[in-house]
Amino acid sequence: MMFESFRYQSVTVVAIVFLLVISGCRSTQSTSSSSNSANESNTPAGGSSRGEMASDKGDLKLRYRPPRNTKSLIANLSVTSKEALEKLITELNQRVKLPFDLYVSFEDCEEPDAYYDPELHQVTMCYQLLDDYYDLFAKQTKDTEKLHALVKATAASTFFHELGHALVDLWNIPVTGREEDAVDQLATLVLLERTENGEQMALEGAMSFKLYADLSKNEPKVYWDEHSLDEQRFYDTICLVYGHNDKGHQNLVRSGTLPVERAMNCAGEYEKLREAWRQLLAPYLKDNDAPPSKLKLR
Repeated sequence: MMFESFRYQSVTVVAIVFLLVISGCRSTQSTSSSSNSANESNTPAGGSSRGEMASDKGDLKLRYRPPRNTKSLIANLSVTSKEALEKLITELNQRVKLPFDLYVSFEDCEEPDAYYDPELHQVTMCYQLLDDYYDLFAKQTKDTEKLHALVKATAASTFFHELGHALVDLWNIPVTGREEDAVDQLATLVLLERTENGEQMALEGAMSFKLYADLSKNEPKVYWDEHSLDEQRFYDTICLVYGHNDKGHQNLVRSGTLPVERAMNCAGEYEKLREAWRQLLAPYLKDNDAPPSKLKLR
C-alpha cells in the first residue's frame, strides 16, 4: 500500500507548537544520524549552553504550493489553506526561538509523505499523505464533517511530530531512547495542553495507528525500524490522553481499549514527560513566563 513507506520510515508532532505546551507549566526521512552527531556536544546549534537563554537568529517561513494532483476533498481541509498556515507560522514565530530559518513546505509529492530534512532545514507535508488519511478514515464514516475532523487531527499530529524532529536537530536537544517515540509524545502533549479540542484530536490521531495496524496485521512486523509498531504508538498515545484527564476518559478503560495494567501508570507517565520537556525547552521560548494560549485548528 502506498502509505507503507510513510508509516515505517517517517520521521507523526512535534511540533513547534508543543513549545506552547511547555510554556504553560508519519515521514520518510530520519534525523537520527544528524541528531546523534549533534548530541555529542553539550552546546546547541545556536551557541547557548543548556542553562542559558538561547539567541533567536531565525524564523519559521512558509513555502506554500496549492494542491494540484490530489483529491477534491483536500480543498475543503481548512488547516491546509494558505491563510490558516500563515496565521499558525506567525503565532509560532512570536513564541519560539530558532538558530536558523526553518522552512515549512506544503506541496504535492510523488507519494504520501511527511518529513524533516536536516540539510535543507525544512519540514515537508505532502498533500498525497492527506489523501491517504481520507482513504483510511472513509472506511470508518460516511459523515463528511466527521471525515474532515479525523483527517485534520491526524494531519496536525503528523505536522507537530515533524516539527519536533526539527527542533531536536536545530537546538541539539538531548533525547534518551528513540527520537521517534519522543516526538510522538511531544505531538500528543501539544494537542492535549495547548490545542482547542485537543483531547479529542489526540484520540482521533491515535485511531490512525490502530487502523493501519489492523490493515497490516497479516504482514511481517518490522521490529528493526526506528519507529515503534503502530499498535504501540496507539497505546502510547491513548495512555497520555488518559493520564492527562483520567476522569474524563474512564470509557477507555471500561471498554477495554486501554488495559487496566497500563492505565494505572498513565498519570505518572504523563507528568514525567511534561516536566522533562518543560525543562529541556525552557531556553528556547520567547515568552516562557507569559500565559499560554491555545491553538484553534478546527
